[in-house]
Amino acid sequence: MNQLQHYLWLLPTLPLLGAILNGTLSLASTDSHEGPSRGLSGFVGTLASGLAFALTLVLAFSIRNDQSLQQVCWTWIDAGSFKVDFAFRFDSLTAMMLLFITGIGTLIHLYSIGYMAEDRGFARFFSYLNLFLASMIVLVLGSNMLMTFIGWEGVGLCSYLLIGFWHHDTANGDAARKAFLVNRAGDLGFLLGAFALLALMGSSASLEYTAIAAWFRDASHLSLYATGTGAGLLTAACLLIFLGCTGKSAQIPLLTWLPDAMAGPTPVSALIHAATMVTSGIYLLSRMADMFVRSPLTLSVIAGIGIATALWAAIAGLFQNDIKKVLAYSTVSQLGYMFVAAGIGAFNAALFHVFTHAFFKAALFLGAGSVIHAIHGEQDMRKMGGLWKKLPLTFGVMAAGWYAILGLPFGAGFWSKDLILEKAFEHSPLLYVLGLSGAVITALYMTRLMVLTFFGKSRDEHAAAHAHEAPASMAIPLLVLGVGALGVGFFWAGMIPGLDSFKTMLEPVLAPAQEYLSQGHEEAGHGAAMLFAAIGTLAALIGATGAWKIWGKAKIEAVGSSAPTGFGAHWTYLFDYVHAVVIWPTKAVSWVSDKVVQTLVFGGSIAVIQFLFEFVGDCVRALQRPRLRVNLGLSLIGLLVVIAYFLLGAF
Repeated sequence: MNQLQHYLWLLPTLPLLGAILNGTLSLASTDSHEGPSRGLSGFVGTLASGLAFALTLVLAFSIRNDQSLQQVCWTWIDAGSFKVDFAFRFDSLTAMMLLFITGIGTLIHLYSIGYMAEDRGFARFFSYLNLFLASMIVLVLGSNMLMTFIGWEGVGLCSYLLIGFWHHDTANGDAARKAFLVNRAGDLGFLLGAFALLALMGSSASLEYTAIAAWFRDASHLSLYATGTGAGLLTAACLLIFLGCTGKSAQIPLLTWLPDAMAGPTPVSALIHAATMVTSGIYLLSRMADMFVRSPLTLSVIAGIGIATALWAAIAGLFQNDIKKVLAYSTVSQLGYMFVAAGIGAFNAALFHVFTHAFFKAALFLGAGSVIHAIHGEQDMRKMGGLWKKLPLTFGVMAAGWYAILGLPFGAGFWSKDLILEKAFEHSPLLYVLGLSGAVITALYMTRLMVLTFFGKSRDEHAAAHAHEAPASMAIPLLVLGVGALGVGFFWAGMIPGLDSFKTMLEPVLAPAQEYLSQGHEEAGHGAAMLFAAIGTLAALIGATGAWKIWGKAKIEAVGSSAPTGFGAHWTYLFDYVHAVVIWPTKAVSWVSDKVVQTLVFGGSIAVIQFLFEFVGDCVRALQRPRLRVNLGLSLIGLLVVIAYFLLGAF
């Protein structure tokens, strides 16, 4: 098993090679030539992702829960006692994350072969997908914060490239820039937080996750961060790193980019929302759990922002007419629940919901993509209806995703979402009530989506008449994800013979932090757990029934833009307004800095200095011309000056 550590570098390298090869192939495409075979590009991209998944499986099943693999490629920074290696670490947390990142990522690659078949940028698209996957693997596999930051920036770049993939449309370019810039604000928080952490650790400063965990677990260091400056540095480090997490995982205040990310092709939405980028924040909080549990203020902020985001996004999802926008706000809301779990110290529940959410949200997004593909690009649900007969496979998969996200019995969300609500009740009954309210709203907007899309009469007979089921390359991933949306929750209960439950799997990484909060791994009794499950199921049924009553028989008119109107528009764009209030003064300051400070002050000063040096230089150059009379004249003047000096000195 020790030999396996030497293969960790292959995990990000395989998709990176796929990105390079497909990027090279894409250069052969021009306006008059479509470039290489789509089959070749799709095969290369999917194979690269599939091989990374296969290697992840081998590594995951080759280590026990308390073991890890470490590969140091080279020493990156060596400055006295401070050292950073270019290194990878594979432990139980890494294994759990990479299993769904590479597994679902491979399914999305396969799905993209059919979905993007007619797109001229086919090879370029697969190059970006592979690069995205490679960046996410580096983010999760890195053994220290600097390695994570490489992947952190990589997924930010890839989100920009993929959201703006159809860049000929100005709106898509705007959405890509918005995602890129909003995430840069979060990235600054990540860096400043890392600096604050280094300052706190002093002579023991390290960016290695194992060293950070060991430092905080060492009771002798308690005096360094319990009071005074140390406490301030700890709080600053935690809050700033959490700010970075709000950017990647779209939480208040850095959440407005994720709904706009729908501008990219649907497989991109599934990759960002389900398998990769948005899980980064939860992963980082969990990886650094030993630090975060030492800052109660930060945990309270995380839980508060999480529940506020969950409720705001759920309400916003009610007013969307674009099928992808509904799912986008759903992602923001579900991420809020994950942050609630992290904020109350239930990191294992947060990660388990990350895992189950990846399956049912990928199923929903790819199912929505199948609907859009079937009716030739239409995304407004008011122009759909009656599609379940035309698209039975797509309907079945999306119904499985709907069942899972509502938290109905034995679906994926039933295990993970209700576990979060149970932990929330133990922490604060108010938090539980708010979380349960969000569950009712989730059932409302998701049932509305299913009703408007698949039931009733078709509201666009032309589109419905030409609707067609997905090709095999799209259907296979849909089936796998649909089954996963219903079944992966059983991993938590340990009901699959031969496999440990996720509770056991994550204990080596998370147990010390959760024990510090005196939570340990004790759960509510069987009867209490059943009661919470029953209440959660009842909440979902109330929301679903209400949605059917409201929209099941309603007359839907498909007019105008799919954008929400009235209160829905104001609620949806609430944080865009907030951003505008912040951004416009920032733009004004930037303009003043550019035009006044940089151009007039610095630019003017430089111009004056340049003029003075040029003038003096010209004068000196003129004086040094090889003319006899000039030299004689200067010599005479110099002689007179010397004589005058001595004569004046004599008197």
